[in-house]
Amino acid sequence: MVKRLQDKSNHPFWGKHHDEKTKLLISKRKPELLNPMLGKTHPEETKNLMRSKKVKYPNGVGIYDLDNFLLRTFYYASDLAIYLGVSKVTVSKYINNGLLFKGKYYLKINPQED
Repeated sequence: MVKRLQDKSNHPFWGKHHDEKTKLLISKRKPELLNPMLGKTHPEETKNLMRSKKVKYPNGVGIYDLDNFLLRTFYYASDLAIYLGVSKVTVSKYINNGLLFKGKYYLKINPQED
């Protein structure tokens, strides 16, 4: 098929044009039908609900010192990333691999509360 269409004159629409009626129909597509949220925003309550459903670490994450003492806790890993000034990917890497962050902190998942 590629070889057949290398010569543009073999294309089925070669030399043809849309008529004015068709052009009008193409241009009148309503973008709001394609995306019902176009120009709208979710309320904060809905945003918080969606965010809580999507959370990766339900017990939150924390910063621990070298003696495994909890220094600060965060509900979302993204909040921890903002606090540290790094990306969420970096936070996940340190959490998942148990690496030492900046030579003095461990980033860990908070233990489950009983």
